[in-house]
Amino acid sequence: MIRVPTRRHDAPGIAVQTGVGGPAARRPWGLVALAVLVAAALVTAAVGWRPALYRTGLLVDGGRPTVPPTFYDALPVPRGTSASPQPGRPAATPVAAASAAPSGPAPDRAALAKALGQVDATKMGKTSGMVLDARTGQLLWARDQGRNLVPASTMKVLTCAAALDALGPDHRFTTRALLDGSRLVLVGAGDPYLASKPGKDYPHPGTSAALAQQVAAALKAKGATTVSLGFDESLFSGPGWNPNWPTSYADQVSTIGALWIDQGRPSDKESPSATPGASAATVFAAQLKAQGITVEGEPAAAKAADTAEQVGAVQSLPVSVLVQETLVHSDNSAAEVLLRHVGTAGGQGGSFTGGAKALAQRLDAMGVMAPAKGLPATTAPRLLDGSGLSRGNQVSAQLLARVLQHAAVTPRLSALHEGLPAAGVTGTLHARFYTPASEAGRGIVKAKTGTLSKVSTLAGRTRTRAGGEVVFAFMSNSPQQEWDVRSWLDQMSTTLATCRC
Repeated sequence: MIRVPTRRHDAPGIAVQTGVGGPAARRPWGLVALAVLVAAALVTAAVGWRPALYRTGLLVDGGRPTVPPTFYDALPVPRGTSASPQPGRPAATPVAAASAAPSGPAPDRAALAKALGQVDATKMGKTSGMVLDARTGQLLWARDQGRNLVPASTMKVLTCAAALDALGPDHRFTTRALLDGSRLVLVGAGDPYLASKPGKDYPHPGTSAALAQQVAAALKAKGATTVSLGFDESLFSGPGWNPNWPTSYADQVSTIGALWIDQGRPSDKESPSATPGASAATVFAAQLKAQGITVEGEPAAAKAADTAEQVGAVQSLPVSVLVQETLVHSDNSAAEVLLRHVGTAGGQGGSFTGGAKALAQRLDAMGVMAPAKGLPATTAPRLLDGSGLSRGNQVSAQLLARVLQHAAVTPRLSALHEGLPAAGVTGTLHARFYTPASEAGRGIVKAKTGTLSKVSTLAGRTRTRAGGEVVFAFMSNSPQQEWDVRSWLDQMSTTLATCRC
């Protein structure tokens, strides 16, 4: 990903350093003005080149944000935001974004339809959309809402909602170390963010370094300093790579397993390991050695006896935080791990197939498939993964909107809305909503993006200017211009936020 400047009303000023006593020192304002003009030209050129950069693939949406979490701390707080951040969170936290409990009057359907009808969709290919009142679920607007289309990463909305519903927001996964005679077994629990060592940024997941310290202390207390090491990743089943993904996606998603460290990536410069469990055990063996414990031989797959003693354990972040991280960064690997947990919780097994089957069952149990409030039954989806990477997934705008509305009024699922990126501020929306037609949605609209070649989707929530709250899903497949369709999605959701209806 490359960084391209966006138009910002709160951009920091330009500092110009000149030599002492020279002509620049005598006429500093001329140089300052020249520097400002040059910077403005560069920004204008970069903005103008954005469509071409999107078309070539040099500029993409998705993945980790290209700005650090503290970037906004040093900037003036824009209008409509709060300067009281949570630890490790950006200072410019949107306050106009919808709260967990929706409120306010439902927008006028006719006025809303008129406003949305003014947004040109003639070149957007196959489209689908739905807008519901967030509080009541009342239908406010729809266009081919039952049409199944490729959802791309808005698929994560369904996966994360099902994970919250099946597991609960406070549930944690515990990675354990069991001592079975002289053999130590590292048992994976499907922690998608188990890290090798503590990081500086929020949130702070469990680490194998902390686990190694616990184990070393327990072993030394027993007078033992030498062990063999095994690893158990049997919680999940089936292949670790989805057959519906091309091999070129190796830079977008890890081989999925119940045990990995740093998502199976040895470093940021290397591709994820094809054997994440074995790689995790190798990392853990080195950490034990650093704690004075000798590991004999190479780590191997193993299962500890039922009588094995637990000598260490670290917990994952709560599922609520896992969901928020998965959504804001559009984390493909974490989404696939959550899908496996949905499968095991639903009794279908921790495989891609089992997870997809359990996800469909969970959606049905949540009531979002049945007819309701004047809505017909939701078209049955085709689910092949949890991240949306597969082009074989087929999901309707109605299903996305109904899941978001259900989550808006269900406290158990509130983390789903809390994790949605904020337009122009966080995650995969940090570089969006900058055109004249969509700037008003910055910090107001919260939504999950979906982006594949010839696929662009957006599903989320916003408060209207009249005080109501709505959830929405807009989808496009095979548009004429991929740049134009992103602008269309941003403008459609901004229209909802600015509607005085």
